Amino acid sequence: MKYLSFFIAYKFLRSKKSSRFTSIISKSSVIGIALGIASIIVVMSIMNGFHSEMRNKILSMVSHVIITDRNYTLKDWNKVKFNIDKNKLVSGSAPYVEGQAMISSNGNVHGIQVKGIIPEYEKNVTSLSENITEGNLDKIGNKPYQISIGSDLAKKLNLSVGDKITLVIPRANSTLIGIVPRIKRFEVSSIFNFGMQQYDKNLVFIDIKEAQKLYEMKNNITGIRLKLYDLFQSPKMARIINSQLKSNYIVIDWTMMNKNFFNALRMEKTMLMLLMFLIVLVATFNIISSLFMVVSEKKYDIAILKTIGMSSKNIMNIFILQGTFLGITGIIFGLFLGILITLNLDHIVSLIEYIIGSKLLSADIYMISTVPAKIEILDILYISIVSFIFSLVATIYPAVRASKTMPAETLKGN
Repeated sequence: MKYLSFFIAYKFLRSKKSSRFTSIISKSSVIGIALGIASIIVVMSIMNGFHSEMRNKILSMVSHVIITDRNYTLKDWNKVKFNIDKNKLVSGSAPYVEGQAMISSNGNVHGIQVKGIIPEYEKNVTSLSENITEGNLDKIGNKPYQISIGSDLAKKLNLSVGDKITLVIPRANSTLIGIVPRIKRFEVSSIFNFGMQQYDKNLVFIDIKEAQKLYEMKNNITGIRLKLYDLFQSPKMARIINSQLKSNYIVIDWTMMNKNFFNALRMEKTMLMLLMFLIVLVATFNIISSLFMVVSEKKYDIAILKTIGMSSKNIMNIFILQGTFLGITGIIFGLFLGILITLNLDHIVSLIEYIIGSKLLSADIYMISTVPAKIEILDILYISIVSFIFSLVATIYPAVRASKTMPAETLKGN
């Protein structure tokens, strides 16, 4: 009887006796579900790609884990670094000195963040060396008072490699003529471009020993930055370090450093997915309309089936299966269409940009100039399951109404 319900549901779905209006509603329900699912897949893939790009850009500078002291003055850092480097999760580590300063050139002044680094170690934890567009990062440490600045800062102050700048440290020196700010002349040795204004405009790099002198830190540093083989192991690594080091150390992983930002992105993705699911939910109402039309058209067939012994439960199963067929067909077409669009998104965006004559994304605003897309299997499964549930629930009420058809009254009316 189970297979009979399946067979009858298929025959009802393929019946040529159905009215044109019923056929149109059935097809529109499939198309609506397919377009809704395709839209969700494309939007979620763009969100995944955007999140991944943002995370990679941020982590290319801030590292995966940072170890510092409660006073931001890490002592005996060589010993700490040696012990941390032995952990198998660690890909590389680098000490740094951090402080605030003002940079002055050609009558222009700009507030910046100074990082004292060792270029040889810095290459192990950030992509600074890979983003140098002019000059040579290795001059830092090999030649006195060399500085690497961002491309946006260079444009603002009209600087190029070889130019001199003045670094003003917000700490005073006592002299015979009174209190004067600490000032030092640097030569621009390289210019970097991360594609993120907050770094390219507000961050500079100098030698770690020179930074220690400028900020009077002696042989101490601000902290140690770590890069892991797997960035998602950062919380685990932070717990391991906390258990090994003393209580006066502070260990921060990248999920904590940008917690609000990543939480906002996650919330944005969740809310957007819920809104997109409303499209699928609306499309499933067409399944309800389609099934009601079929029930109305097939009421005499239902009455005959009941007369020959088919139970109300089997009648209900027929229409549940019929609605499920429509839902599954829409889901399959939607998945295919969504994945196809996502895989060819670059070409589609290029065509749109060519038609409108301008870029859809500005690197100055969005930190990326291309539309990223990343398909995640879990998203595909989640979208498919939820859409299937919507389709299944939409079949219940019309199926129940069909199962309550009274054979005697229906056939008598005929």
